[in-house]
Amino acid sequence: MDIKNFKGVIFDLDGTLLDSMNVWHQVDIEFFKRRGMEVPKGYKKVISKMPFTAIAEYTKGKYNIKESAKEIIEEWHTLALEEYKYNVKLKDGAKKFIEKCKANGLKCTYATASADILCDTVLKANNVYEYFDSKAYVYEVDKDKSEPYVYLLAAERLNLNPQECIVFEDIIEGVKSAKKGGFTVCGVYDDSSAKDEKEIREFADYYISSFSELL
Repeated sequence: MDIKNFKGVIFDLDGTLLDSMNVWHQVDIEFFKRRGMEVPKGYKKVISKMPFTAIAEYTKGKYNIKESAKEIIEEWHTLALEEYKYNVKLKDGAKKFIEKCKANGLKCTYATASADILCDTVLKANNVYEYFDSKAYVYEVDKDKSEPYVYLLAAERLNLNPQECIVFEDIIEGVKSAKKGGFTVCGVYDDSSAKDEKEIREFADYYISSFSELL
């Protein structure tokens, strides 16, 4: 892969740039534990591509949670924020790769289902916040990552078309939809999506186990 073939880079955050997926597993454990439950079987798979609001509404309705969707989201954010501020790190080689992109004149943005307060916090804590020219959130397009809208929004905010951008994603739904949107896609290994590696490789244009491979 020659990044000079592109004008823009669109990163997913959790599981792609950030080694953060275990945080959400622990949040789920604590959230359900407070309600005398274990994390329901299949819960993670069902919510993996949903925006936060949809996850909260699904969780409230499916498991008869008394708090409102807004209160559920606030609880999740409180549980996760300290981890994102102090413990969540970039994946190996990620910062140097972002710096390489910027040094070669590429615009950088991210497209994520995470919350803006968490994204701002963790990117500032890892000293890469200033490298991003813009940002795009799933909640802004009201569609999950099974559709390409958040990637299209990200490209639009860079004033680029999809053919000028490469998307980095760790989940199969994101890889498929970014391809559907006309983007070049690089799959990124994460433990949480390891079971889908074969399928991700089939759909993605490139696949990496670490950003260090691109330095």
